[in-house]
Amino acid sequence: MENGKVTRSPFKLKFPYLFILLGFLAIILVGSLLLMLPFATHNGIAFIDALFVSTSAVCITGLSSVVVIDTFTLFGQIVVMLLIQIGGLGFVTVMTAVLTLFGVKLGLSEKFLMGETLGESRLNVRTFLGRALLITLVIEVFGVILNMIALRADYSGGRLFFVSLFQAISAFNNAGFDLFGSTSMQIYAGDKNPLLLFSTALLTVLGGLGYIVINEVVTLRKSPKHLSTHSKIVLTITPILLFGGGLGIYLSEWGGVSFGDAMFMSAMARTCGFSCCDLSTWKNSSLMFYDFLMFVGAGPASTGGGIKCTTLVVIVVAIVSFMRGKQPVVFQRKIPARTVSRAMLITVMTLICVYAVSTGVAAFEPQTPTSHIVLETVSAFANVGSSAGITTGLETGSKALLIFAMFFGRLGCMTVLMVLRRNWNRSEDESIRYVDAEVIVG
Repeated sequence: MENGKVTRSPFKLKFPYLFILLGFLAIILVGSLLLMLPFATHNGIAFIDALFVSTSAVCITGLSSVVVIDTFTLFGQIVVMLLIQIGGLGFVTVMTAVLTLFGVKLGLSEKFLMGETLGESRLNVRTFLGRALLITLVIEVFGVILNMIALRADYSGGRLFFVSLFQAISAFNNAGFDLFGSTSMQIYAGDKNPLLLFSTALLTVLGGLGYIVINEVVTLRKSPKHLSTHSKIVLTITPILLFGGGLGIYLSEWGGVSFGDAMFMSAMARTCGFSCCDLSTWKNSSLMFYDFLMFVGAGPASTGGGIKCTTLVVIVVAIVSFMRGKQPVVFQRKIPARTVSRAMLITVMTLICVYAVSTGVAAFEPQTPTSHIVLETVSAFANVGSSAGITTGLETGSKALLIFAMFFGRLGCMTVLMVLRRNWNRSEDESIRYVDAEVIVG
């Protein structure tokens, strides 16, 4: 701010999608360097492992090639926690918040970036940004309070507060990092600490709803029918996936897990990698079902990953409508053809990438069960963090492939495609029309 006047943004972003990519990459590299500082670890860390953890934290995944509590000092743990918070909010959100704090006037390019990051296309960016930050603060503070009550028997003083804060930030941002050791939350499975499991699951689900949905629910002054179609879809499909997933896991692992633990794992499949079960002991059918839940993921503009639950709904509605010979309609609103095409593109591209990375990891890890490799890869792409316990023993090549998977998954295939696309801000030239090609498919 100069002479009491709001200054204009010094940025003129010609390629905003590239800016998002480079912004995330810069934060990851800075995080890697911070984690390699002598006072960040107890006994040092290799660059590939520091890069892996930093990527996983910024991309709010949760996979870790080292045990966080055993490897990092308090400083290193704080760095990981901050990377998670930045990754959950998004680099663009943090950048915009800083510019706004210093009174810098946002241009159309910055507003466009915020729209892409938070899923909010309207230009009242400051208001929506403020609400997103407030939502994050309120929910995380609530989580810290619950965690402190749940963990008061295991920790005390400043450590109790820090572990509770770390857990709350990691849960709401769907990161899956914890400070409980190599077995994650298995030490609290069953009825050992139901409040901690409930708090973690609740924050995970709330984070997976997305800022748009939470904002609409909080500010709703009329009946639920006035919610947007997007919010209605997310609020409908979320409990279906949550309870359906829990029931599916419980039945598949009949006698192996309690229904409460199955429900917790179903919530974690919404792209948060905490685990109260040893996935390496699960049946292949259970792992495949869990892969599906991770692949679908959470809601758009949320702290979760996956192809997004709305994408699944659009595809299912489109297929059913095609079979019935009708237009795709949901909540009495027609789904545009461009939305169906986008959903199909996202799903197909993600499947191709999962297959390619899984094949690469399998080449580096010939002795590892394929089901565990696929779980690891889907977990990386969907930014979940669940693992069958193979992460710490992976070869360098496998770690590099999973780093790419986490980065690609966090950016989203549409952002990557738009980086490669020429004239991203222009529509196709409708003045040129081509004769339809007769191509036989299927």
